[in-house]
Amino acid sequence: VLVARAPARAHPSCLWRAAMAGEDAAPEMPTPPKSQIVLMVVMMGWKYLDVDVGPGTPGLLYLRLFYGAGMVLTVCCFGALYLKISAMPVDPKTKVKVTIEEPMKPKRTEEITLPEHDMREWKKMLTQSAASMVLIPLMHYKWEYTIPLVIQGVSGPLMLLSHSLSQVHLFGQPAEGALARPWKPPPTPFDGLKKAFEEPEAAAAPAEQAAGDAGGDAKKGSSKKKK
Repeated sequence: VLVARAPARAHPSCLWRAAMAGEDAAPEMPTPPKSQIVLMVVMMGWKYLDVDVGPGTPGLLYLRLFYGAGMVLTVCCFGALYLKISAMPVDPKTKVKVTIEEPMKPKRTEEITLPEHDMREWKKMLTQSAASMVLIPLMHYKWEYTIPLVIQGVSGPLMLLSHSLSQVHLFGQPAEGALARPWKPPPTPFDGLKKAFEEPEAAAAPAEQAAGDAGGDAKKGSSKKKK
């Protein structure tokens, strides 16, 4: 008579050892970029001061002037970067390999010259900044939002000046180490969350595999005893 048996369960001690094996390399806490830290400090200070920016108040006028000054600084930096990149000598022998990701298309790599690489990065940043320069004033005019003026007035120039493109061309830093081409995309607030969720899953995978192996060994042992 054949009797169906439930699959053997792994002993709790096996599961505990497997979990400990997966916890040996604990993921590090993501460190926020300096620009995000500065923005957080500015927002905390803005909330603490509780500036009156109601319609017709001097605070609203100063806030608009602050935002306008930040945008003028951003435009001037983009102009200076364009002139710097346009003046770069083209060396066909010195190229950098970049990975291109497009929607609904597989990843592909290609080799481009240094000026072409830097100009592509400049165009990416210009597109992002131009979108915010159009959207935020529209939100302020349409719905009288003021917080976006504070955020963009600080983060706009700060993100541009902290980018590798500005560090190399405006501040004269050598393109070595962390500034070596190809440059990674600027960090976003969601990068840390994504990394925090992905690393525990990767660390838990060996533990689950070890637990499955332990369960299989226990099942084989029980079948041998039955024989």
